[in-house]
Amino acid sequence: MFTSAASSRMFHIDRELDYNSVISSDHRESWGSDQLYPAIVRVHTEMPAQDVPLHWHLGSELVYARHGGVRLFIDGLDVILRSGQLCLISPKALHSIHPIPHDDSQNVLSISFDGEYLSRMCPELASIPLNQGVIYGVDGIVDGRLLGLCEQIVGCVEDDDSALQMLQLNALLYELLYHVCTQCSEVNRHAVDDSAKHVGSNVVSNMAGDTANTSDDVSVVNGGAMESNATTGSDSAGVGVRHITEYMEQHYAQDLSIGQIASQFGYSREHFSRLFKRGTGVTPDRYLTEIRLQSAFDDLLNTGDTVAQIAEHNGFPNVRSFTTAFTGRFSATPAAYRRAHKA
Repeated sequence: MFTSAASSRMFHIDRELDYNSVISSDHRESWGSDQLYPAIVRVHTEMPAQDVPLHWHLGSELVYARHGGVRLFIDGLDVILRSGQLCLISPKALHSIHPIPHDDSQNVLSISFDGEYLSRMCPELASIPLNQGVIYGVDGIVDGRLLGLCEQIVGCVEDDDSALQMLQLNALLYELLYHVCTQCSEVNRHAVDDSAKHVGSNVVSNMAGDTANTSDDVSVVNGGAMESNATTGSDSAGVGVRHITEYMEQHYAQDLSIGQIASQFGYSREHFSRLFKRGTGVTPDRYLTEIRLQSAFDDLLNTGDTVAQIAEHNGFPNVRSFTTAFTGRFSATPAAYRRAHKA
């Protein structure tokens, strides 16, 4: 059977969890640290199905819809998973999870790797950007090994009478982590064939019928104009929001303001901010700051640049603004965080 320590990180979830107690005011989710496993493994079967509020964590995450569907909001992307499909979420990505049960039942595997645990072994492990939001499985990218490992992990969780369960689960999790880092990261995206790329670029298309009532209020940019999904009826409309977030991701290191971004897309700042918040769930200021902080976080742990240089290289107007934003996000100044975490 599970030990008490193990049970805090590996669950059959058949009841509601108190996410509000582990998600802080800055949306960071933390269930505490455990030295037994490199990830939290959960098989969700609870009914009614429970939404996971908007949050982020230092480690990457995998969501696998074994039965029923899942809708994910990931850094501005709206991703729908059907039965037999999975997707990956990069470290520090802001996301929420919304199950779509089938026939009043669900079976969803979630694996959240512990970023702090992994960074102690190797800082790079906690910051590898994945093929975020890309669908693997039926009609998506074919990766039999990835799905096979997920099924083995589910089987291991269910076999709670095995004396070797902890050893087997750790072996599977590390094998999964190695596979994800070597085969599913952004640096390997060129290996994805054209048809899979097409699927990945259209992950925002709606599940017919099941999500008709969930996307009416999503505002998007389409052909230079920000419109409502309910008005356009376009399956690719959500890709328009991604045009703006991609622009931010490409230019965040510059002296870029929200007013300039709004002007770039033909809007006043006020109107743009309202529409961006409606379409993504966060303000454009927050989103731009998140991108800058993610890049700065990596620079802080993986380069010898000074705090002032990191602030300048990542678009912060000065050291003070960078320190204030970083401290609010990570509960420590950049210098203190580096001393505590850099090997």
